[in-house]
Amino acid sequence: MKIEIPEKYIIAFKKKYGEDADISELEKIYIRSLVTPGEAVGVIAAQSIGEASTQLTLRTKHAAGLSVINTTTGLPRLVEIFDAKKDISTPFMDIYLKPEYSKSKEKAGDFASKIIEIKIGDVTSSYTVSLRKKEIMFTMDKALIKDYGFTVKDVTSRLSNMKVSTTLEGDQLLVVDKSADSVKKLIRLRNKIVNITVSGISNVSRAILNQNKEGEYWVKTIGTNLTEVLKMEEVDTSKTVSNDIIEVSKVLGIESARNLIIEEVRGTLENVGLIVDLRHIFLIADAMCLDGTVRGIGRYGLSGEADSVLARASFEVPFKHLVEAGLYHESDPFKYVANNIVSNQVIPVGTGEVKLVVKENGKGHSKENAGENKE
Repeated sequence: MKIEIPEKYIIAFKKKYGEDADISELEKIYIRSLVTPGEAVGVIAAQSIGEASTQLTLRTKHAAGLSVINTTTGLPRLVEIFDAKKDISTPFMDIYLKPEYSKSKEKAGDFASKIIEIKIGDVTSSYTVSLRKKEIMFTMDKALIKDYGFTVKDVTSRLSNMKVSTTLEGDQLLVVDKSADSVKKLIRLRNKIVNITVSGISNVSRAILNQNKEGEYWVKTIGTNLTEVLKMEEVDTSKTVSNDIIEVSKVLGIESARNLIIEEVRGTLENVGLIVDLRHIFLIADAMCLDGTVRGIGRYGLSGEADSVLARASFEVPFKHLVEAGLYHESDPFKYVANNIVSNQVIPVGTGEVKLVVKENGKGHSKENAGENKE
């Protein structure tokens, strides 16, 4: 993401140096001016986003139900992002299609239907378990199977890798497990079978067809499986994205995950009318993705990995950190804000960052120079 220079600075620059002035020089000057050397950027970023997030606690409920698919918004969504949670509450994908599919409602609709995950349990109306026969009898809904576009044989083929025998009798599927010696084992087998995917993409429970202003169709899903979706020929891989940051980092790389963090935080705040300077969001996203993996901001992430004992202790569970530091003979470098405040020292920001060097009589510290001055 590129930071845009305000128009007033461009006008002033050209007025001073002429219309043919090199704007790239202005860009360098502007970027250097954004942060003063020694500025407490971490504290300012924390304050800026923290202040906005307190407003989200009051406004979250007003953002619910604005779209066809209810998604996690407000403070709960910020917590998911900054904690880098692996299991988010409302995962979804925005799937964009290639022109030959996006311009046809029929083709886009067929694609949306094709990716919805259908499990054996979805086309089963009932089941019975018989320990004496070591058998589970599934009653299949043939009308529903036909609507989904597959057959009962497609269902049985999904069981071919399991160590069971299958038989079709009308609309009933009989599954026999000769090794079953208890009802509990048969129930576990039943639970495993009903969760087997027959068609569609795993974890995609719903797909909704949308149309943009240009008249092109795209699909929004509940559930995410970016790896499988990007393999499909209908999908425009340059635009399709998931809101699962961990999945994006694994499939598309750490830079994509960083950009997603920035977009999700910005979008979550703007959704309720709050604006935070992008520089603060950039700083947090960079810190979370610094080592090539997405790390949360908490005791198990950035704050818990600081090399300062007092900095870790000032965040959470101080007694644990202090005891462990004593056991392992750790030392504190005192290069953070928190540990210097705890120890009542000048913090290394602003004027506290400056180290003053004095030359004696203007000629340095050497004894030879000092002697010459005395003479």
